This record gives sequence, C-alpha cells and structure tokens, in this order.
Amino acid sequence: MGQLLASIEEKQRNAALDARVADIKQAKKLRDAQIAQQIAATRDRICWVAGYYGLVAVVSGMRHISMHRRGVHMTWDNFFLPVRTVVVCMPPFLLGYQLDLALSPRIMFGMPIGGKANRIAEEVTRIRDGTTHRWFGCRFLPEVDDSTLVIHQPLCLPPTLEAAYARERSRSTEARASRGLVPELPWAVFECS
Repeated sequence: MGQLLASIEEKQRNAALDARVADIKQAKKLRDAQIAQQIAATRDRICWVAGYYGLVAVVSGMRHISMHRRGVHMTWDNFFLPVRTVVVCMPPFLLGYQLDLALSPRIMFGMPIGGKANRIAEEVTRIRDGTTHRWFGCRFLPEVDDSTLVIHQPLCLPPTLEAAYARERSRSTEARASRGLVPELPWAVFECS
C-alpha cells in the first residue's frame, strides 16, 4: 500500500512541476512578445521623431538662406528658429503619425503611408527571430543584430525544475517533429549564479 501511495504522490508532484514549467514557459513567451512589441513600436516612433526634426532642420536652413539673401546678419537673437515655427511643423507630423496607424497601406503624394500595424508586426517577427536586419527592412535605417536581446537569453530556473524541464523539452520536441517543425532552442538553464 505504501508503494502505491508513494507512486501516486510522485505522479502528482511531477504533474505539479510540469504545470509550473509550462506556466513559466508561457510567461517567458508572453514577456518576450511584449518586449519585442515595445522595441518595434519605439523604433517606429524614433523614425517619426527623426523625420520631424529633419523637417525642422530643413525649415531652419531655408530660413537661414532667406535671411542671408536679404542681408540679415545672424546674431544670437535671430540664429535659432522662433518657437512658433517648431510648433507649426508639429501638427502635420502628429496627423501623419496617426494616419499611418489608421489607414491601410497606400501611396499618398508619392509617399507610402498606412499599414503601421503590419510594419510593426513584421518588425516584431524579425526581432523575435533574432536576425541581423535593417529596421523595417529599409536600407536607410540602422542595421541591428537582435540576437543579443534579452528575449533570446534562456531563463535561470531552480534545479528542482530540471527534470520537469527535460520532460517538457522531450514532449515539445516530439510534437514539433510530428508536424515537421524544427526543435525549439533551449529556453532555460539551471544553477545560475
């Protein structure tokens, strides 16, 4: 009778540990997806902010040329753009930023606009794949190696979960192989310092 109870107790303990490992794996996937989403959205915002400051720089350069041609000498008082110019340049960019999210992909005035959600989703996929690529696939934007991000680093789990992790890996590998998918990379390590 004691042998039977010990066997049942062992199975319950293993089931609890397996459930805990499954919860940890799902939490890691969710956290990784959120981090990748935030990174992609930040990259998109950086592009828009850089475009805004680029427009302000062009307006500033045109103002300087105009004042220079009229014979106005640049001094400390008139060197910087008036605040109204910076404020006047802002609404078109804010509207464009919102239109980019609201519209489906299209060309307006010779420029692609819309489809921000699709663009960000594609960037999230590239981030989660951990490849070296240019932001949003544009040759003018920075090239990054996303394999160095924290989402591609394994979690450190306590050694008590090592057997449950091995069982999960074996089940996951079998299930992926039966569907013709490549095995997952290891997502956890043990005995971290």
